[in-house]
Amino acid sequence: MIKFSLPFVLFALLFSASVRAQLVILQYHHVSANTPASTSISPEGFASHLQLLEQENMHVIDLGQALAKIRAGESLPEKSVAITFDDAYRSVYDNAYPLLKQRNWPFTVFVNTNAVDEQHGVVMDWKQLKELQDNGALIANHSADHPYLIERPDGMTLDAWLTQEVAEPEARLQKELGTSHKLLAYPYGEFDLEIIDWLAANGYLAFGQQSGPVGPMSHPQALPRFPASGIYANVKTLKTKLYTLALPVPPTQLIEPVLAAENPPTLAIHFPEVDLRPRQIQCFASGEGAISTQTEADNGVVNLTARAENPIRGGRSRYNCTAPSVRHPGWYYWYSQLWINSAVKSR
Repeated sequence: MIKFSLPFVLFALLFSASVRAQLVILQYHHVSANTPASTSISPEGFASHLQLLEQENMHVIDLGQALAKIRAGESLPEKSVAITFDDAYRSVYDNAYPLLKQRNWPFTVFVNTNAVDEQHGVVMDWKQLKELQDNGALIANHSADHPYLIERPDGMTLDAWLTQEVAEPEARLQKELGTSHKLLAYPYGEFDLEIIDWLAANGYLAFGQQSGPVGPMSHPQALPRFPASGIYANVKTLKTKLYTLALPVPPTQLIEPVLAAENPPTLAIHFPEVDLRPRQIQCFASGEGAISTQTEADNGVVNLTARAENPIRGGRSRYNCTAPSVRHPGWYYWYSQLWINSAVKSR
């Protein structure tokens, strides 16, 4: 299993350097004005995002190398950002790649290997992906067929299911491109704790679509990214997200995202009281805004409980919890908890 979390008892001692081990990961899909609005950003909009990164003196760095440094307890340049694209759409090759190549900026493309093998017209082919890789891109795993991974076919074991949807596409990447990074972006950002255990046992790091930056204590199989397309493409709100720090929630606190009986669910976590005032923490629910948030500080540990007023009716939802940094004015701590109402099939 790949590990990069710091022991809970050491985090407060090492906090002074923790701002140098933070990574904001941006997630895109289509870069086009003619594709579904919910998962698209126009080429002009994408260019404005890159201009913002330049204006703010962000360090655009390689995703794999950045995670290796965090895992090893090493620092990153302050204001580090990684750029990622899900689904390997042709519009990334046509409209995003030239702008990134011009700046010599690294980026990551997460690939559904069946779509490439079947030569779907909207995705890149292996030759184009190899060209991207040869010019500094990291090409990684987004499953074979882009299914809802939590909806395992009847009669199929978890191992057989994830071998088909994770291990086999990883082998295809190795065969076609000569590389295997064992980085997985969950289709639709959906996972459960059973899937996480399989990935950990098989040496994968994995990324969701819940928002937030990556820090030393982020769970290695539930790494957050900030969606930056559709309703999240606004440059002003994106700028706020660039100046975020990972709330130091230990990876052992990860809660099962698939709802059982309780709906609305309760988020209950605890973490070291460093660089924030507990009373300033506020949690928000998708579609509801600010929700009831209680915090208690006890012996340097913050206990946080948050619960929405309304049940989660859509397939996916999130609680986002934020608080301003005391030592780093203008920066905010951010933590996002994914919830999935699996009884709702239409996502």
